[in-house]
Amino acid sequence: MVMSIADRLKGMISVALLNQVVKLIEEGDDKKLASLFDGISRLAPAKFQRESFKELAELARENHPFVGVFRRVFEELHPNCRKKLIVNLIVNFMVLSRGIRDRKMNELGIHIPNFIVISPTMRCNLKCKGCYAGSYDTSSDLTTEEIDDLICQAKELGMYFFTISGGEPFTRKDLFDIWAKHDDCYFQVYTNGTLITDEVADRLVELGNVAPMISIEGTPEETDFRRGPGMYDKIIETYRRLRKKGVLYGFSATCTRTSASYISSDEFIEHMLEEGCKVGWFFQYIPTGHDPDLSYMATPEQRAYLKKKVDEWRSKYPIFLGDFWNDGPYVDGCIAAGFRYLHVISNGDVEPCVFCHFAVDNIREKTLVEVLSSPFFEAIRSRQPYDDDNLLRPCLIIDHPAVLRELVAEYGAHPTHPGADKLLDELAAGLDEYARRMKEIYDPLWEEVGREKYLKNLEKEDSPMIRSRYNQRCLRCSGKGGK
Repeated sequence: MVMSIADRLKGMISVALLNQVVKLIEEGDDKKLASLFDGISRLAPAKFQRESFKELAELARENHPFVGVFRRVFEELHPNCRKKLIVNLIVNFMVLSRGIRDRKMNELGIHIPNFIVISPTMRCNLKCKGCYAGSYDTSSDLTTEEIDDLICQAKELGMYFFTISGGEPFTRKDLFDIWAKHDDCYFQVYTNGTLITDEVADRLVELGNVAPMISIEGTPEETDFRRGPGMYDKIIETYRRLRKKGVLYGFSATCTRTSASYISSDEFIEHMLEEGCKVGWFFQYIPTGHDPDLSYMATPEQRAYLKKKVDEWRSKYPIFLGDFWNDGPYVDGCIAAGFRYLHVISNGDVEPCVFCHFAVDNIREKTLVEVLSSPFFEAIRSRQPYDDDNLLRPCLIIDHPAVLRELVAEYGAHPTHPGADKLLDELAAGLDEYARRMKEIYDPLWEEVGREKYLKNLEKEDSPMIRSRYNQRCLRCSGKGGK
């Protein structure tokens, strides 16, 4: 039996304090949010988490709109889903697992990421336009035993959060057994939502530690254009089914040239709130996978406008929002290659991220520790941030494509599906032009407010690796920023 995270951390934390936090959750009183965040802060082994949850406690006392998402968690989630969200995701993953990872990094002399994305299958019941996973081999799946073993290895290193992607994860019925076995972890599942029946929703309530993130493209017309006729109505039906059951769920929206205008509107985010979403993830369309198309990418101006709107919404609406290509300053830049996460695909190949379809290592041949020590991954991590210190332009693929071409060639990384190498040649000129324009837009913003805001937040971080990583890169950037 896998030892629980609380057992692992006895002696490092107060078990009485942990029990006090659990009691507050079980009482389900949203008026005690400040006390809950204060308690979680006292559990944290690292300064960054302690300071961050103290700030959340203050926001709760001020009744800040953002904290409203936690009030919604207390009011709208089934008690089991609420408890697992706070204990497994916030306490185990966000707070306590940091102590295990820090200890293991010192012991093993490797860098350990926060989480892993696993794509157990690339099979899917849809064929969406521009799907990043649309060109993978669908004949090879990770076995149940391989998925379980990978999660066990990750937990030994202090990882308690896993994103399940694909393909369509809900084609794999055995995943419910995996989620039940690893009852101290939290699982986020990216899905098209079509296979979430009432029976599946009931099972998710029973588990409590699984949150579906359901893809939507904004308007009914845009969603049906990309995903197929009638898909918009099916997605809304699934949202409502999960809301009725009390399951945590959210939306996943891809910013394309045609969808950008609507998904950057107040109308869109307010509609997602009305449909019960408590989480929302924004992705930029990356020209990889099925039929890569540069003209389908959102323009640099559209990407910048989405950033402006997400920043605004965070101070206005009770929903947690993540904007992968604009949120670099919140996660210290690019999170790929095991810095914050990595991607294991259905044949065992390990990619730097879900959009960077090149690999050197395979979990069927190496342990997770060996993968994290990969020279390819170490080279990517050592180059971050890439050409300069601007964390608003963090991406190896669309912000620094020349670096991607260099590293793939130097370490002999192979494409993980046919056509992935188009990023390196056929699409290279277009990506270079996109990156040039992105630099023109975001460098002034970084100079004016971005760097100062990031460095202020960095004061909370007591990890020497995080601080030195940024400062050393600044020294290589002609003395720009940092100190």
